[in-house]
Amino acid sequence: MSRATGSGVIAILIGAFVLAGCSSSPSNQSANTTTTSGAPATTSTTAAAAAASCTQSAILAAAKSSTSTGPVSSVSNYGCSGSWAYANVTVGSGSASFDAVIVLHAQGSGWVVADRATACSGHMVPSAIYTQGCASS
Repeated sequence: MSRATGSGVIAILIGAFVLAGCSSSPSNQSANTTTTSGAPATTSTTAAAAAASCTQSAILAAAKSSTSTGPVSSVSNYGCSGSWAYANVTVGSGSASFDAVIVLHAQGSGWVVADRATACSGHMVPSAIYTQGCASS
């Protein structure tokens, strides 16, 4: 093997090694996508579960504890993707009630209501739930 050919092989091997670190494949971060609507509930999940449980009761607890939302009485639809979630909620009760959409972010093993405008305009909400959480009123 000539010296020029040997140098070329080494350059190719170094280039292959460097490019191995650059991949277009998804990251190793876990993602969980769950959407639920109506009765009976339907769920679809991809990849590993997020730290916060994506359940109606967990979402409702966060919505009820939020001071920015108002008195949430129920969650009719929700979905999660990684550390983000959205929920269609009923605020208030009786004739004074109204429907709203909230965006939540996982905090530890639970959820907290996030500032929807900031989370949506900052594109923090994953595409799997962006339309439901950000493009609806």
